[in-house]
Amino acid sequence: MYSVEEKVSPDSLYFFHTPTADAKSMLLYPTAIGSFNYLPGYSLTRNRYDSYLIILVECGTMEILLDGKYQTAKKGDSVILNCYNPHAYQTNEGCKTLWIHFDGKMANDYYTFIAKEYGNIISSGRFDNIRSILLNLIDSFKDHSLINEIQLSLNINNLLLELITDRNNENEPLQNGIKRVTSYLADNFRKDISLNEMADMAGFSPYYFTRKFKKETGMTPHQFLLSTRISAAKYNLSNTSMTISEIAYSCGFDDESAFCYCFRKREGLTPKEFRTGAYRRYDF
Repeated sequence: MYSVEEKVSPDSLYFFHTPTADAKSMLLYPTAIGSFNYLPGYSLTRNRYDSYLIILVECGTMEILLDGKYQTAKKGDSVILNCYNPHAYQTNEGCKTLWIHFDGKMANDYYTFIAKEYGNIISSGRFDNIRSILLNLIDSFKDHSLINEIQLSLNINNLLLELITDRNNENEPLQNGIKRVTSYLADNFRKDISLNEMADMAGFSPYYFTRKFKKETGMTPHQFLLSTRISAAKYNLSNTSMTISEIAYSCGFDDESAFCYCFRKREGLTPKEFRTGAYRRYDF
């Protein structure tokens, strides 16, 4: 349908979408999507609109109220807002945009991560990709036979990933270094490996490596190694007849006592109790 909002060009197009119960419980989904040409002087202030919003500025500029003052989004920028909270935006010179209100499973997690790591206004070299996804979504609503909620969810997921792709590339050397270490630990968790060896493998100083590793994985390198060992131990406890002592040594622990102490501290029960419970769960 065409917009009748004040200071929005009458050829501006938008669509609503009512998600199914399955989409609400499992997927990301659009609630409204459109292509708007905002005229100079347009302004909107809302206390709440139950969704998250992405705006792509195709030309012109838009001012977004953030932290009590307006910040400018220019041509090529993307804006992401949590519309569950009070929000406002305006344009002094006018602007042309593509936009989508979306919600669903993981929507808040995506928003929180993107806003924290990259901000609410994102300058990206992925303008063409972002624009293409939004236009494809709009086209699917023009032709109702093309609406598929799983595909809509995948497109929204891809849209969110496009917002951060370039920023992630800036950290590619760091991420590659950390991946080298986590891959090595996954295959060699039985071995003793020091922090210095991990840092050398990643190509960074021990201090920098530890700080960035925890930011990327949520754990220190030592905690990650222990977690990998415990995961391997849990698998062996559930799926093999190896003794607890054999499992301890096979997973890189110095002795059974150290293994049992670490296991109980992390899991809240002993390896024997875990094994008994695992076999009980899968005893058909």
